[in-house]
Amino acid sequence: MQLRVSHVSALTPSVRLIRLESTDGQPLPAFEPGSHLALGFDIGHEPTQRKYSLVSDPQGGAYYEIAVKKSPNGRGGSKFLHEKLAVGALLESSSPISEFSIAPDAKHYVLIAGGIGITPMLSIIVRLRQTGASFELHYSSKTRAEVVFQDVLLGEDCDRVTLYFTESDSFRRIDINQLLKTHAQQADAHFYVCGPSTLIDRVRLAAGAHGVQAKRVHFESFGPAWSMTDGPVKLGLSESNIEVDVPVGTTLLDAMEAAGAWVAADCRRGECGACITTYTSGKPIHRDNCLTEEQRAHAFCPCVSWASSLGTLTLQV
Repeated sequence: MQLRVSHVSALTPSVRLIRLESTDGQPLPAFEPGSHLALGFDIGHEPTQRKYSLVSDPQGGAYYEIAVKKSPNGRGGSKFLHEKLAVGALLESSSPISEFSIAPDAKHYVLIAGGIGITPMLSIIVRLRQTGASFELHYSSKTRAEVVFQDVLLGEDCDRVTLYFTESDSFRRIDINQLLKTHAQQADAHFYVCGPSTLIDRVRLAAGAHGVQAKRVHFESFGPAWSMTDGPVKLGLSESNIEVDVPVGTTLLDAMEAAGAWVAADCRRGECGACITTYTSGKPIHRDNCLTEEQRAHAFCPCVSWASSLGTLTLQV
C-alpha cells in the first residue's frame, strides 16, 4: 500500500517521529501490538526496504506512527528518513507485520528494551494496560535526555518501569543475569527484548543458562547494525576461491552474493540460522541471535555479523 507523510517532529536530536496516513483518507487497519511496517523508498537510485516498529495506537484509525533513530554507521535508511523525507512524501509500505506478538498464555511479561528498541514495546504496553496484565519494563538508555516517549512510560503504572542510564552520573546497567534468574522458575512469565544485538544476545544466553524455555523468550531485531569501531573486512571464501574487500555498510552476506558465491539465507536478521557457515581464520565479531557461545568458536552468521580488519576472515563457502 502507499502511505503519505503527514507530520514529522523531533523526539530527541537523534530520533524522529514520522506520521503516515492513507492516500485516500480512509482509516488504516488495526494491528497486533509489537507490529512493524516494511517501508520502501529509494536511496540514490537504489530501491531500499527498511522495517520500523509502529508506535501508534494498535487500534489503527487515522494514521500510523514510527520513530526512527538516525544511525551514522547504518546503511543509509535512517539518514534518508531524517534528512530527505518531508511532509507530503509518498512511501510504499507493507501492511502491519506481526512477529513480536503478545503470548496469550503468559501471566507476567518482563519487557527489556535498549535505546530505540523501546519502540515495539509501546504498543505492547498499551495493550497490557488495557487488559490489566501483569508486566514490568526495564529500559536502558545512554542518558535521561535520550529517553523517548516518557509521557507514555512514566505516566500510568510508572512503578512498573525501571530506567537505566549507561552514560550519566546515575550510571546503572540492567542486571540481565539476575533478572532472568528471578523469573526463570515462574513458568508463566515471558521475556520480551528489543535493542542492540548485544542486549538481545545477553538475554538469550542468560535464559539458556537458567533453563528458560526458548518459547518464553521473544526478541525483535531488524537486521545488521554497525559500530563506530568497525572497519573494512577482507573476506576469503575458501571453497569458491574468492577474495573480496567489504566496506562498512555492506553486509558480508551481500558481498558474498555479489561476488558470485551461493549462500543459503532466509531472515537476514541473524535469527533463523540459515546462513550459518564455518570460519577457519580471522577474528569474527558475532552479532547474531541464534548461535550459542560454543558454536561461535567455529560458526558464523554473515547476514549480521562482522569481523576485525586485522587479517582475513576465511569462510568455508
